[in-house]
Amino acid sequence: MIEEDFADLYAALREPVLAFAVRRVGREAAKDVVSETFEVAWRKRAEFPDDRTKWAAWIVGIAKNKVLQELERRSRKHHDNRFTEDWLGPHPASTGEDVARVVVDSDAGRRVYRALSPAEKLLFDVAFFRELSPQDGAQVLGISTSAFTSRVNRLRQRLRELQELDPPDNASTSGGATR
Repeated sequence: MIEEDFADLYAALREPVLAFAVRRVGREAAKDVVSETFEVAWRKRAEFPDDRTKWAAWIVGIAKNKVLQELERRSRKHHDNRFTEDWLGPHPASTGEDVARVVVDSDAGRRVYRALSPAEKLLFDVAFFRELSPQDGAQVLGISTSAFTSRVNRLRQRLRELQELDPPDNASTSGGATR
């Protein structure tokens, strides 16, 4: 790919990539996504598909990865801020409380989150922290909406199972004791 081809590609795809990123990460972060996407594309220009009709898909694939990286970065920052307080009160498995909410708000939740696989953590972050619709979550992960919904349901079950394995050791029945 020569420089003029790349300039044409940038001119043609900058706005669509920006719109794609804005819907997922907001305007400010989307600007960084666009910049990083085309920086990667320039560095890897020797790997561009020979078929020019596939260039746009290649660029969108890079942008998708950059969006996921931004969501992961936000998630890590969010975890650092949310997991500073211990969980108080009855065990969520016994109250029917949404286990996903407990995970984001508790020390016990931090242990449960750490027990998840990387794929489960990514799904958790997209589904619960970002609170995306099933359609948007599926699009971010590059899967169908039905696959996204099924995975979220399996993840909820896994969270319940992990939560049941980690009951609060020192909590009183009144919920007043801390761990």
